[in-house]
Amino acid sequence: MSHSTTYPLPPLADAVVLVVDATAGVGRRIATQLCAAGAAVAVVGAGHPGRADDAATNAAFLCKELADIGLVALPYQVDTERAETFRALPGQIAADLGTATACVVVIPAGDAAESLPAAMRVVAGAVAAALPPSATYVEVEAVEDMEGQERLVQEVMGRLAARNSSRPRC
Repeated sequence: MSHSTTYPLPPLADAVVLVVDATAGVGRRIATQLCAAGAAVAVVGAGHPGRADDAATNAAFLCKELADIGLVALPYQVDTERAETFRALPGQIAADLGTATACVVVIPAGDAAESLPAAMRVVAGAVAAALPPSATYVEVEAVEDMEGQERLVQEVMGRLAARNSSRPRC
């Protein structure tokens, strides 16, 4: 009689996911859920003019919270005014966590007259261009209400889990 038991892998085991603007709101919720589903997550804080807090510190605190419960997340920072910080991001993450299999970019809420959503779209474009061709890219617009955030989190999780299940496992 065998006493061995097999357990299913988490839906995002072996996935390495960048989450840009992951330190607050829906980005934080997405990063946390991805970790809980087995992904190694690059928690990317997005620094920008007018931000009242420190994106790098927030990313580090979130990663510590996740590591304290046994999940894998590392902090990174981009600055929307310094293109070199986001062009190099996928390479830095590949060296630390492995090649990215997915990227989620959260575009801050705002009207067309505001410059922050436009600046984040520039960041998104540069990061997307630097990803491996096989990586899944998801861009979402931030929402403030909890119901809208939950819907976005579930959409992202479903899309990435479906994509990951079709990838060959090592």
